[in-house]
Amino acid sequence: MKILAIVVTYYPEKELLEKNISAFIDHVDKVLIWENTPEQEKLNYRFIEHEKVEYHGDGINSISHGLNYGWQYAKKYGYDYLLTMDQDSVFENFYFYLQQTIFNLDAPQGIWGPNAYNFAYAGFRQNEKMFTSGMLIKTVLLNELGGWNELFAIDCVDDELCLKAGRKGIRKYILGDAKLVHRLGNPNIVTFRGHKITLRNDSPSRLYSIYKSHVLMCRLYPEDKSYRAESKSFWGKNVIYIVMFEKNRIQKLLAIFRGILSSMFTKIV
Repeated sequence: MKILAIVVTYYPEKELLEKNISAFIDHVDKVLIWENTPEQEKLNYRFIEHEKVEYHGDGINSISHGLNYGWQYAKKYGYDYLLTMDQDSVFENFYFYLQQTIFNLDAPQGIWGPNAYNFAYAGFRQNEKMFTSGMLIKTVLLNELGGWNELFAIDCVDDELCLKAGRKGIRKYILGDAKLVHRLGNPNIVTFRGHKITLRNDSPSRLYSIYKSHVLMCRLYPEDKSYRAESKSFWGKNVIYIVMFEKNRIQKLLAIFRGILSSMFTKIV
């Protein structure tokens, strides 16, 4: 079985990226590093030199676009599986993950993902959602899905693929004892009336993307009531936290409003 890995990067941290790739490179056939870092700066972030590693990118800052490039590369050069990775995730036991998935004839068939959620269980569990980072998927399944929806450049890339797979009856499984340490942004912990609250501290531009993408998801998948309810609850609470605790709240709230407004006028493909 030929395995192609693709790692999407944007101003990556050297030490973290080295840990990321060294955790799996011995067990895959090739690694593509898709550079979303701007053209004039990307040479400063090429930290990995290895015979299996190739750098690719075309100037479009989009996670979904990069992943689709990896999918097309896998089709063209006959790779059976695609492993998708963010730059800030590290596998604890990647070879075990392969043993229980690709090399296990009894593994449930579908899209596989590692445990990046700190779930306390062993073996496989069907799950409706999983992170892009660590996802292991057959190329033929990606052909059936048509790859990633490029309406979603940065946020909801993984959510959209999972919901699209659900529509087609393709199941998603997380392997509880395959561990992935995944870092999300730069959270800040504050205490309010004895309760610890995690602030995301997203920039206005990121908030614009997040809220636009989540409203687009609700438009694309109106039948998924649980996703809609979860999004309303989480992102509604996030607005309250911005108002109460974060700096630049006016700029951030305006960015959220613009993102929601933009999503309403975006053509659904």
